Amino acid sequence: MRIHKNAGLRMTAVSLACALIVPICLADEGNPSAQTGAMVYLDYCSSCHGDGLQNTSGGLTFDLRRLRPQDHDRFVNSVLNGKNQMPPWRGVLDQQQIESIWAYIRANVDR
Repeated sequence: MRIHKNAGLRMTAVSLACALIVPICLADEGNPSAQTGAMVYLDYCSSCHGDGLQNTSGGLTFDLRRLRPQDHDRFVNSVLNGKNQMPPWRGVLDQQQIESIWAYIRANVDR
């Protein structure tokens, strides 16, 4: 069997496209804030907290699916000021971006 020299590149491109699409698809289609949050999450959070909120760190990072609606203030404080190994995002993420991440988390956890 002969493998085309660009097959590996094509597979990488397909894998990347799927990785980008899956978290966005998990966002509630009727909630534009959650859709925006999916993109912000992908850019800033997924490398530590997992694609599509699927934390695979084995407990090294907080599993955001554990957050409950009453944890909103705790979430905002942790994002702005950091916590444990998480760096502070104050000055990087604005309040609207933080709220959109929260909307994304809620849209997926509260199903």
